[in-house]
Formats: sequence, structure tokens, C-alpha cells
Amino acid sequence: MQHGIASKVSHVVLLATILVGFSFLFWQQSEPAAQVVDASISDAIEAAQYAPRGADACLTCHNTTAVNAIQTTSHWRSTDFRTPAAQHDCESCHGASPEHLQSMRSPAVVFSGNGRFPQSDVSIQNQSCLGCHQTDARTHWAASSHQAADVTCVSCHDIHASSDQVLSPLLQAQTCFGCHQDKRAELNRRSHHPVAEGLMSCSSCHNPHGSVTASLLAKNSINETCTGCHTEKRGPFLWEHQPVAEACTNCHNPHGSTQAALLNIRQPFLCQTCHQDVLHPSSLYSGTGIPDAGAAQTLLGSACTNCHSQVHGSNHPSGSRFTR
Repeated sequence: MQHGIASKVSHVVLLATILVGFSFLFWQQSEPAAQVVDASISDAIEAAQYAPRGADACLTCHNTTAVNAIQTTSHWRSTDFRTPAAQHDCESCHGASPEHLQSMRSPAVVFSGNGRFPQSDVSIQNQSCLGCHQTDARTHWAASSHQAADVTCVSCHDIHASSDQVLSPLLQAQTCFGCHQDKRAELNRRSHHPVAEGLMSCSSCHNPHGSVTASLLAKNSINETCTGCHTEKRGPFLWEHQPVAEACTNCHNPHGSTQAALLNIRQPFLCQTCHQDVLHPSSLYSGTGIPDAGAAQTLLGSACTNCHSQVHGSNHPSGSRFTR
């Protein structure tokens, strides 16, 4: 009898062990399934935030020529996975805006206030663009002078326009002049770089998205930027002119001047700011009155460079005074 009771107890224990094992196995298998369901629900919720019909939902109200022009730009290449058109259309930039679709409340990101909806914060606007455009020329945007001045990307760019003015060498300066009006005046002086002629643009010398220099120069220094075009002034020279080696802007105003060759002031007064009565008599001329015949070559024409013609530097063995 005792043997029968022991046998029944062992069967119960075995059955309990089997049930616990199955329960553990079922729990192990069901847990990932629950996670998958939760993830799918999360994805569905996230997807529901965007307009189900994409741009068609937006164009129900915003079907204007100005808005539709974006469809002619590179942002609307649906075959390129990097573009807004290949992601969430309008909401790729303006953010998921279910409340705007349902109750006409403000979109998530507003780039230009129209009185009805105020502009979004500058950092929010720019982050919408920098989510994609944060490499190459935009590496130094953070802490740049434009970023510090709260300039937004749309202050300069119009991504809805079929042709963005700031990307045109002939028209780009007009965008820059909106803020830099003093440079407009300088570039209209008689001696200037050919910006107005469309042969170069502001971005030929400057990187508006930021650089390692205070003036947003495209290269690492003033001289490196200038000698990118003026290679004959690059050197190295056997005899160097110190002001030239320091910075071209010691003598030149790159945006424009009333003097020839973009000089800050005309010769010989420019040279006399450093060279005062050294070596040969170099009288300090005031510029008033007409010089006598003996002083004419020193004061008129190319003045000092009548003799010191290699003022940027010389490789001639006898060129220590930049005369050859």
C-alpha cells in the first residue's frame, strides 16, 4: 500500500515538473512575441502621426504655384531615398502634424510666419534642415557667426522655388546684400571683384555655412583664400614683403575700393603708413598741392611701385628692395 502511495506521489511530482517546464518554455517563447506586438503598435502609432496620403493631404489646401514649385526641385526626387519626397513628403521638413490636418492648428515646424501661425524657434527650423544637410560645407555651422546671429536656413534659401536664387552666381549677391548692405556699396566702387558681372560670387571667397575663420572664409586664412585665384602672389619668395605675408587685406580691400587694384588708400600714402624716412629720402607727402618735377615720380602714377614693382615679393638675387 505504501508502495502505491509513493508511486502516486512520484507521478504527481513528475506531472508538476512537466507543467512547470512547459510554463517556463511558454513564457520564454511568448515574451518576444509580446515585444513584437508592442513594437508593431509603436510603429503604427508613429506612422499614424504622418498624413496617410502624404503630399496629397497637404495640397488639398496648399495647392498653389509657389508651393507646387518644389516638385521641380531635387528635394522632390522620390527615387532618391535621401529626399523628402522619398520619406514623408511635406512633413519630412514641416514635421508630423496630425493636429494641423484634423483641427487646423499650427504645423510642427513653421518656417515663415504668416500671421496665423508664428514662426518656429530658429533652432527648430534649422534642425529640420540639418537633419539631412549636416556634412561637407556645413560642418562648421555650429558656433559660426551666422548661427550666432540666429540666421535660419530659409533666410537665404527658398527650397520651394524651382531655382534657388542663392545658388546662382549671378543672383547670389542680392541675397547676401539683404543683410550686408555695406558690401553692396563697396562692390559698386570703380575697383572691385567681378561679382556684379557674375564671374564670381560671395561664396567664391566665403562659406556662409561656417568656417574656421571669423569672416567665414572658404579657406583657412585670408592669404590662402586670395591666392586660390592670384597664384602668382602665393610665393614662397626669396625676398618677402612682411605685410603681404601677414594678410592681403593690409593693403587691399577685397570688396572694392575707389583706388586702383583694390588698394585701401592710394600710393604713396599707403606705403608711408609703414615706411617713413628710411634708406633713401622718402618724404611724407600730404597730398595737397602739385609736386615739383623732382617729386613727381614718387607721388604720381604708380608712385612707390614705379621703382619697387615687385612689391608682393621677389625671387631675384638683387631684389631685396623689390625693385626687380
